[in-house]
Amino acid sequence: MGTKTYVALLLMALFGVACGSSSTPAAATSHAAAPTSDAVTQTYVALVKGYWDGIVAADGVSGNFNEASLACLGTINGSAPPRVDLVEPANCRPHAIALLAVHDKFLGDLKGAIAPEQFGDDDKIFRSQVPRAVVAMKALILATATGKKQAVFDASQAYVDIMLGSVVGAMDDVDPATRHY
Repeated sequence: MGTKTYVALLLMALFGVACGSSSTPAAATSHAAAPTSDAVTQTYVALVKGYWDGIVAADGVSGNFNEASLACLGTINGSAPPRVDLVEPANCRPHAIALLAVHDKFLGDLKGAIAPEQFGDDDKIFRSQVPRAVVAMKALILATATGKKQAVFDASQAYVDIMLGSVVGAMDDVDPATRHY
């Protein structure tokens, strides 16, 4: 379902509620006009997939190689430990800026999203932890301006801790078919 269709259905449901016909969107509109549980679920999963696709693009992932991971954390591949000596602040910066835009877009998209009941806990994680990731990403961007490898490494690690500590797990719940790092 496209975003325009989803927004139209959402607006119809909200309009029905605003007109005072009922306190619940499902009862406020006819069955044909209300978004079905499956439609809401598909839209929400697509939102999370789009978020992930944006992260992958901003990271510069190609096969098993992640440009941002090398530039910001000094990791050569997924099994190699991070190495401060391999961090490249100037190369990290454009990835960090691109990632910030992805997180900001996702937060904006979440404002108009309806989380299906089965993803309620995941939605709470997205709404509470992605803003923390944004703050960490802004700190990383500032760190890249210093040119100091250790500062970039530390800021990158703080960002990764937020993402791996909660956001990636929530993405795994919503879209278990996709490998999220």
